[in-house]
Amino acid sequence: MLEYRTLDPLRVRIETHLRHSERDDDVDAAVLTAVGHTAADAVLDVGCGTGAFLRRLATPGANLGAPPGATAKATGVDTSPTAVAALDGTPGVEVRLGDAAALPWPDGTFDVVTARHMLYHVGEPVEAIREARRVLRPGGRFAAVVNIRDAYPAIHGLIRDAVAAHGFDPGVYTVAVHGDNLPGLVAAVFGETRVERHDNALVFHEPAPLVAYAVSMLTGFGVRDDDPARPAVVAWIAAEAARWFDDGGTVRDPKGYVIVTGW
Repeated sequence: MLEYRTLDPLRVRIETHLRHSERDDDVDAAVLTAVGHTAADAVLDVGCGTGAFLRRLATPGANLGAPPGATAKATGVDTSPTAVAALDGTPGVEVRLGDAAALPWPDGTFDVVTARHMLYHVGEPVEAIREARRVLRPGGRFAAVVNIRDAYPAIHGLIRDAVAAHGFDPGVYTVAVHGDNLPGLVAAVFGETRVERHDNALVFHEPAPLVAYAVSMLTGFGVRDDDPARPAVVAWIAAEAARWFDDGGTVRDPKGYVIVTGW
């Protein structure tokens, strides 16, 4: 994926959620609680991204909703060499380059498989879910997380207007897997499922962090880092966002996610 040749945009979005969410919400802990994680579990995180989740998981005493102590085995896989390099050499973590639809492990290797905010990047999400089930041991648990449908309407609208004003097609940005259809995808593979919905919002009191978040998403809207038009698109976003705060108020943009577990 073009977006994850560098992890910087992903880090910007993670930091924005940590600093600007309307209410505190530890997604990682919520996922592990949903799957009933224990310190004895061998965990595979598919699409491990920045690796922050696995670093926490491998840290003894980390507060992730599980009993004290590191997990028995923390493993990650990602299609991005940059993501793999970010975790390479991390104590207690194994990481491999690989495809979610063809996981490089034999059947029955893990107790828990997580797919956090990544199934909308996969061409065939059901195949990825089937692979997750294949590498689970009997009694193993799977958890997938995706955003609710139509999350971030203000920010996405801002980006669409900006890219359209500069000749790009805003329709290139699509989200194929979301909170409405994920439960059915997981049920098609696992049968037994449970769904949790977590609603929240991003709240901004100044334009800079909102602009940074919007800019972090531009490659998803077809505006590459090296595109000659990118500085103009960024300037357009910054100018428009500044107008949103002319009255000294705040911008609240609804968001949320669902966790779907299967076993």
